[in-house]
Amino acid sequence: MKKLILFIMLISIISSPAGARDFMVEFVEENYKETSKAYSNDPLIYHSIQVNSQAGPKLLILIGDNLEYRKWLRQYIAANKKLIAKVSDTENDTFISSKAYEIDVSNIHPVNGQKWKLDIPISSEVSVLRGNIIMVIDENGKRSQLISTVIGNMGYTAMVSQNAEMALNSFRVQPEKFKMIIVNHNITGMNTERFVDHILKIDPKIPIIIETGYQNQSSKNKFGSKFSGAGSVLLKPVVLEDLQNTITKLVKEKD
Repeated sequence: MKKLILFIMLISIISSPAGARDFMVEFVEENYKETSKAYSNDPLIYHSIQVNSQAGPKLLILIGDNLEYRKWLRQYIAANKKLIAKVSDTENDTFISSKAYEIDVSNIHPVNGQKWKLDIPISSEVSVLRGNIIMVIDENGKRSQLISTVIGNMGYTAMVSQNAEMALNSFRVQPEKFKMIIVNHNITGMNTERFVDHILKIDPKIPIIIETGYQNQSSKNKFGSKFSGAGSVLLKPVVLEDLQNTITKLVKEKD
């Protein structure tokens, strides 16, 4: 009889589904790094958050392709640094002993139990301050360097790209990191019109300067017709002497 009971208990343990443990963590810092894949123009994006946990300080490397969830989670973090990391029972020891741990982004939860759903908009009560980065997309290295100098002198950080697709991928991952965008009317990877369309779908309020070049009335007409309803898009030649005033005005209007 005892052997039968032990056998039944053993079968019950083996057949029961694996559980998961919730680890309370406190957000410290977000990290973002991008490198290029070998033999490809596509970037490799490493997105991680530094946290303090019950098991000590850790770097949680966020994996998974749910960009909307990432955006929603960042907005929650802006209001509350407490989070829950859900770790399967089979990974408990690994999580506890690791300094860096890969975890699907959807397994990071707000501590208040709030759940994300695709059809629920992000709460308007949670506000996120824009980062300090101004993205510059321009194939002309000398011009982008001069623009970067102006941006740096203003206390901002310039992120320069010569490829629109790579720049768009960077923006998709962390749109709130960017204060504004300066893009040339003629760029590689995708045309400027499509690039700005994609940016505005992600963040319709981010200030964008489309650099039309001097005496380029056709570009002004083209983009002016396309983006006339987008209040955050400005079409003009990038005049270095006036760039600081232009940036200050646009940032002030949108903050």
